Amino acid sequence: MEALACPICGHDMRYDSAAALFRCPACGHRVEKPYEPLDKAKARLAASAARPAVRISHRGEIDLRARSLFELAHDTLWRGDRDEAARLFRRVLDIQPDFVDAHLALAKLTGDSAQQRHHLGEILARDPGHLEALRMIMALNGRLSESELEITRTDRTPAPPRPPANPVETRTQLMLCPVCGGALTTDENSGRVFCRFCGHEEKLLDRRVLEERGDALGMALLERRARPVQWKIGERMLRCEQCGSARTIPASKLSDTCPFCGSTHVLLADALDTVTAPDGLVPFRISEADAQQAIRERLGSLSERLAGMLDDNRIANARLEGVFLPFWLFDVLTQVNVSISEEPSGWEDNRGRTFRQPVMQQFTERDGLTGVQIAAFHQPEPALVRAVGPFELDGMLPYEPKLLARHAAMLYDIDFDAASLEARSMASAQARENALRQYQDGGSRRVTAMALPLQMSFELVLLPVFVATLFERDGDVRPALVNGITGQTVLGKATTPRDLPL
Repeated sequence: MEALACPICGHDMRYDSAAALFRCPACGHRVEKPYEPLDKAKARLAASAARPAVRISHRGEIDLRARSLFELAHDTLWRGDRDEAARLFRRVLDIQPDFVDAHLALAKLTGDSAQQRHHLGEILARDPGHLEALRMIMALNGRLSESELEITRTDRTPAPPRPPANPVETRTQLMLCPVCGGALTTDENSGRVFCRFCGHEEKLLDRRVLEERGDALGMALLERRARPVQWKIGERMLRCEQCGSARTIPASKLSDTCPFCGSTHVLLADALDTVTAPDGLVPFRISEADAQQAIRERLGSLSERLAGMLDDNRIANARLEGVFLPFWLFDVLTQVNVSISEEPSGWEDNRGRTFRQPVMQQFTERDGLTGVQIAAFHQPEPALVRAVGPFELDGMLPYEPKLLARHAAMLYDIDFDAASLEARSMASAQARENALRQYQDGGSRRVTAMALPLQMSFELVLLPVFVATLFERDGDVRPALVNGITGQTVLGKATTPRDLPL
């Protein structure tokens, strides 16, 4: 079948047999299947005076001259004169350089990838969440194929996650010295990775690698939507390269120790490509002995001694383990719409009547919140973990599997899309409070503020926590957590064994 050029952007249209119409993969324009010869259909469409209305995505005011030229450019494009339309779109930008829809039109018209990146960059600098610009830049970067790009433009609802029939095969990395084959470990004071037998020290990545990591939430969600199948992993199959044993491990484990030979394995990938490697890791800064002492001091506090007068909550036994817990770390850019209403002094007319005219001000500004830490796990209880935070991030290192040579690590079981809702709420509330604090004067001024997240970027990081289980003399079991950076300690609620979930 001869290709039909899109009358809007000029790309070849594709025939959708299910919907019985032609669809443009670039701009989404649709044309019903022509029943006359194709050349006549082309002429009819090109000669038609009634072009579809163009949806404007620009946030903010548009200059009247720029808007008129923009409409004229689309009229010209509808008639098939791409060169003249491009010239008119460039004139629009001469008048109003921030008009994102003109940039988008030029990005679709040009075949030069450098020019496309320039115009798409201008759009995303002004509107970081612009959906079509995100789609196009992802296609340019090879992150979305043509077929995946088409899926993101449909109204298809992603299917619910599908559990695999069997444990998923994995690929792991052994924590062994490349010189002598001994076990690697980490130094809690310096954070270096070395062999406990021959002293060989492993070279770590430069911290500047962290600057290149992270992802835009909009792009990640588009990529997620383009996937044909979502998997919900329950168990993975781990085969020990050291002794050859095979066993299943929970989906929440990022690292594990072989019970037969004692070797440590770090998960790299699985057969269904469901493993997202962390971007960064903050090493432990306090030792296990320091964590034990912090728990003792917390148990010896006045509130704990008073509680012990009612129950025998003295500790009979305890189990303590240092674990890297996964957190989603969000940076959020917000737009805040502020309205200020003030009551000026009134005036009297010649009849002695008093008049008051409220003075209204409305304006928009931007705010942001960085380093929002959202727990990416269900256990330990996230509310308990928040009590030992926030975690200091100054010492963060680029993630490498070898950094898990000493302490175990968990893999996230709360995904970034769910975590982003909590981060959005926190950032919006903080931006609104900032605006109210800045503009309220405690007098007659009335200030209202509404915050809307414009763009979110995120990364997955591992943060250090000592997790303790305390067994009391009266038979109760109690959790305790210690921040592996600051030593902040929190004790959970004691439960009897019959209260524990099966």
